[in-house]
Amino acid sequence: MHLDEPFPLEALPPQVRHAVLREFKGRRPNLREIDQVSDKHWLATPGIGPAYLETIRNITNAVRGQEVSPVAAHSLSDAELLRRLEMLQEDLHWLEGQLKARMPKEPRHKRHRPWHDHAAQNQTDLSGHELGGGEASGYRNHQGQSR
Repeated sequence: MHLDEPFPLEALPPQVRHAVLREFKGRRPNLREIDQVSDKHWLATPGIGPAYLETIRNITNAVRGQEVSPVAAHSLSDAELLRRLEMLQEDLHWLEGQLKARMPKEPRHKRHRPWHDHAAQNQTDLSGHELGGGEASGYRNHQGQSR
């Protein structure tokens, strides 16, 4: 990820997401633009407090830490490259945790449908009592005898 890529608004709670969009007049900012806003300004923005500012800064700092010039990449030792990989994996796990914590607990497509359960129960009740189903059905033939 680079600083010129769009800021991952989905990693923020809705109220903070709306505050960021208001700050940028409805436009989705990139990471560099978010990073250039001072902490003082963010803290003066309605909907953004110290904890949410920390979340924003963790995202921008992680991306800034990933930015490596092509020249520097060739001069890094294997140990340094491994250290950077581990740091990136930690950032990825942190972001995954943030996203999972904000996702709904129950999948939306598995809603409980009481009307479906009620209809299924009625169908079961009717199956043994169809016309001609015996005395319980209350239906008698024309001679007054139960079928």
